[in-house]
Amino acid sequence: MLSCDFRRMVAVALVFSTVLITMPVSAADFTTARSVIGSVSAVGPVELRGVGISQEGTLFAGDRIRAGQKGYAKVLFGNGNKIEIAEQTDVNVSRDVQGVKIAMNTGTVGFSATTPLRIDVLPFEVTATDGSTGHVAVMSSSTAGVRAINGKVTVRNLKTAESFVLLKGQERLLSIKNGSHAPSLTQIASNVPTPVPAPAPAPAPQGGGTTMRTGVLLAIIGGAAVVGIAGLVVALNNRDDIDSLESDIAGLNTTIASNNAATKAALTAISNAATLAANAAQVQTTAALTASLAAQTDAALRAAGQTALAAQAAALVTQANNAAIQAAALESQITQLQSQIAAAGTATSAQISSISTLQGQLTTQRNLLNTAINSLNALLANPTVSGTSGVPRTSISQVPTPVLASQS
Repeated sequence: MLSCDFRRMVAVALVFSTVLITMPVSAADFTTARSVIGSVSAVGPVELRGVGISQEGTLFAGDRIRAGQKGYAKVLFGNGNKIEIAEQTDVNVSRDVQGVKIAMNTGTVGFSATTPLRIDVLPFEVTATDGSTGHVAVMSSSTAGVRAINGKVTVRNLKTAESFVLLKGQERLLSIKNGSHAPSLTQIASNVPTPVPAPAPAPAPQGGGTTMRTGVLLAIIGGAAVVGIAGLVVALNNRDDIDSLESDIAGLNTTIASNNAATKAALTAISNAATLAANAAQVQTTAALTASLAAQTDAALRAAGQTALAAQAAALVTQANNAAIQAAALESQITQLQSQIAAAGTATSAQISSISTLQGQLTTQRNLLNTAINSLNALLANPTVSGTSGVPRTSISQVPTPVLASQS
């Protein structure tokens, strides 16, 4: 009897050992020991820890998030901070003694900070404080950009410890390779040179003798990085060369006026491009939210057997997703154009015309999205829909029309 019971115990032990040894171990089994720092909501192709997620996922310290073409992700951290990851964006999320840190590899990240939020675009560190919102974009292998939409954003060079602050509506271009940064638009505008005054007539010589050179006029024109005007005017203020000096100054002032006009046109073009890029990003964010709510409504109505109303919600999902895709493409073109103008320091008539064309295309997508938002809000207000279990109890605000500066 004892021998039989012993054999049964051995058999059970062998079964459990075999199950434990052959049981597959997933990556999630290892991540459970890591600290949870937030959650990720995805639309389209988005990878978390190298694995595609369809809707939501748990975010751990050390995770990598990649949004592919037509992909979008929204990250909510435990401390209340939020970031939005546009398509073709790759970031790493880690945590140290100072809190959560986002390291950008490629793409564009929008942020909304309730507590200090750090975003690295090496060698720069962007820190957003309480209530700040904005965007950080890696435009190329050598250039990045930072824009503060609201609040205050601090940018620090980790190599040189140099830092500066961007306030509401301000932006900077950052050189990732050499760690330099372009001055803000207001700084560039304040450094535009002013016309050189004409020299005063020389006093008549006192007493007899030959005419003496009685003065020297020095005019240094410089400081405008966009136009690169630099020169030194040295003239002898006497009766013999006054006429020549006046002629030189008149020609120089004509050149300054022309360059100032070109500088103003470039500044306006850069500012308008930045405004349009921010609006395109807002269209993408709002479109993703619209598509998500419409998809939830579709699923809830189909489960309730309301197929006709569900079909309306499904159509709105498609409309919102199409608007997001088109807005993403427009944002990329606008950002590239903005970078080209900033690098050259001047805006050609073709570039200004391109900005106007992209504005019209963005207006079309924004209007299509706003129409879809109106339709979704009306659908959610339908008593039949609002009374269905699982239908979102919310509404969406339209995307506003951006205000651009006159190019004239």
